[in-house]
Amino acid sequence: MRTVRRLIYTEVVYAVLFVSLGFLSLFFFFDLVDELPAVGRDGPLGYQISQALLYVTLLVPNHLYELLPIAVLIGCVFVMARLAQSSEYTILRTSGLGPWRALKTLLQLGLVFVALTFIIGDYVAPPADRFAQLLKARYQGQLTVGQTGAWLKERQPA
Repeated sequence: MRTVRRLIYTEVVYAVLFVSLGFLSLFFFFDLVDELPAVGRDGPLGYQISQALLYVTLLVPNHLYELLPIAVLIGCVFVMARLAQSSEYTILRTSGLGPWRALKTLLQLGLVFVALTFIIGDYVAPPADRFAQLLKARYQGQLTVGQTGAWLKERQPA
């Protein structure tokens, strides 16, 4: 059973990593394209392409938190369909792997992904998003420092 578990776990983890990387690359590109009009505009420190890349990179944990459940679903369905297509699942069934045992194996791996999603969503994404917003505000000149701390400027009528 350990060999079967290792086979399913490695296949699913690689598929989830591949799907997550594809989605994150797509979102990274879209976010970077959204930031390009602001690059080079006048500001006290200047908003350059390096700051835009850093800002978009700091948004990645938030996107990973949003995309991980669907990436796990797509990865699991892809792996199980591929195992069924190549008759590996049939071979596993004839060698003693019942449907409930296969489901239990996938549920155990799912709990690991639930814990990973929780850690990313509660401990990694919020500080990264907060730092990204402060970085963007500082380089675009929308940040003022008063006696009590940093505040975003209110929009001035033109």
